[in-house]
Amino acid sequence: MDSTERLALGSTDTLSNGQKADLEAAQRLAKRLYRLDGFRKADVARHLGKNNDFSKLVAGEYLKFFVFTGMTLDQALRWVLSPWRTVPTVQDGAHTLTCALMLLNTDLHGHVSVCLSCVCLAGCI
Repeated sequence: MDSTERLALGSTDTLSNGQKADLEAAQRLAKRLYRLDGFRKADVARHLGKNNDFSKLVAGEYLKFFVFTGMTLDQALRWVLSPWRTVPTVQDGAHTLTCALMLLNTDLHGHVSVCLSCVCLAGCI
């Protein structure tokens, strides 16, 4: 059993107990990842970067720990993305996100005659 299948330190329950166990397990793992309780920053990226339902659930719970009050958008992004600074695919994703935000900002505040549609924006990025 790997660490994403354990509900918490010392727990013997597995995720096969159903949806409620999945959510509770995700909440506990997210809390431990956020507090770096038994994990390094590199572990956070490894756990949240997996492309499966449980990791997505953990990522959602992990983001609930962040409070962005008083932060600019770039400060908030730097804080959230700090565990992934050394992961090349995340750097590409951050670049793509930055470009998308610049396109949206230009569309919103620039002097353009036709605004981007969702389909067009998705095609640009």
